[in-house]
Amino acid sequence: MKKWFLLTYLLGLAISVQAQNEIVGQWYNEEKSSIIRIYKATNDKYYGKITWLEDNNNSDGSTPRVDEYNPNEAKQSVPLLELVILKGLEYNAAEKQWQNGTIYDPENGKTYECFCELNDDGFLYFKGYVLGITWLGRSTTWTRP
Repeated sequence: MKKWFLLTYLLGLAISVQAQNEIVGQWYNEEKSSIIRIYKATNDKYYGKITWLEDNNNSDGSTPRVDEYNPNEAKQSVPLLELVILKGLEYNAAEKQWQNGTIYDPENGKTYECFCELNDDGFLYFKGYVLGITWLGRSTTWTRP
């Protein structure tokens, strides 16, 4: 009986760990203009950085695109490629969501609180919001490349 309980517990634990890590990997943003790699850090939180851009160069064609809309002037010269835009998501098994993180939109320089969840169809749904009010924001859906 003890072996059966232990086996059931370990199987449940393995399934929970698998569910947590389902978002790890490469994702296209909604417009398919960039790929974001989501990874789990040593602090058990999830982060995402831009690893590919459809248009990696500025309009001059020779210099890399930078974070020009960042409200911090010191960061406006940072290249978009390899920029961490998703920070600090934590998995909530009860709600099957990654929560309590932030997502940065380099197209407008704004950072939003966010949560995300993996839909049954394999899409990753994000909701970015401000002031802790989930309906005060916008959503986006990411897909696997």
